[in-house]
Amino acid sequence: MDCRKMEPIVHGLKESYGGCMSMRRVNFHARSEWHELLSPIGTPEFVLLNSSREVIYRWFGYTEETEFAAVLDPLCG
Repeated sequence: MDCRKMEPIVHGLKESYGGCMSMRRVNFHARSEWHELLSPIGTPEFVLLNSSREVIYRWFGYTEETEFAAVLDPLCG
């Protein structure tokens, strides 16, 4: 899967939801505190955390904007 196909969707998510939540890009291959916390299993992968850093939702592979909206709209509405 070419992760670049997700770039326009990710930019749209930042524009739509950036005002109500923080977004961070984590390199799948780099060992970091985020890598350890998220335990990524694929790429692209998107993880939604609550304020306690608990995973509340994951998306894997190519994901349509509507799939994100179904989860994020109620949180930001």
